[in-house]
Amino acid sequence: MSHRIMIAMLSLFTVLNLMALSINFSQQSGAASERMSYQQLMGDPDFTRAVKSIAEACSINVDIAKLKC
Repeated sequence: MSHRIMIAMLSLFTVLNLMALSINFSQQSGAASERMSYQQLMGDPDFTRAVKSIAEACSINVDIAKLKC
């Protein structure tokens, strides 16, 4: 392939990638939290107990920022 075609293809892929990043296709997860705010979740004893039990079952390597469960 010539340089011009390769540059044109890379430019096209860059534009498509930027367009995909600018459009948010994801939906908020509200099923388990019932659309509760951060403050409400932190005050919910069931939620904090669940997070603590998950965190206790995991090990964290701070050097490489890795969580292993």
